[in-house]
Amino acid sequence: MFLLGGRTPAPHVDLYASCPDTSSTGGDGDGEEVAGEVWVFFTCPALGVSVTEVLEVGNCRQLKPDNKGAKLTGDFILDPLKADYGPLVKALVATPPKGAVEAGQTTAISLQFTPPKEITEKQLTFSTLLTLKGETIEQYRVNFVANIMG
Repeated sequence: MFLLGGRTPAPHVDLYASCPDTSSTGGDGDGEEVAGEVWVFFTCPALGVSVTEVLEVGNCRQLKPDNKGAKLTGDFILDPLKADYGPLVKALVATPPKGAVEAGQTTAISLQFTPPKEITEKQLTFSTLLTLKGETIEQYRVNFVANIMG
């Protein structure tokens, strides 16, 4: 299984002022090990206006199983935001939040963010986990940064 899309905030220089300090994004403090991090940036023109970004999950397995009965599909699950994020829980909609990817194929995950009208900050940072289940199980931390212009 593999993940396409998103960005990395490195290198962290003044030119990338919209990128938060990556050392401060330790996640949820739950101590879970992750295979990597991916960053998704939303540039929102105003509160209440939806913005969409896309991540792709792919399956690099062979089309023919090496052994009989081997499962060719891989699964993915994007965890919902934790309740600690308050109004942001309903602001982020992932379509589909979970699914299967056939061997040699990719599946797009559409991430739609609508900044809640009660938010006063101009930049929001939040994260969740994406689990890929193929021959191995890997978790990626998906960090979201929403810049609200209006």
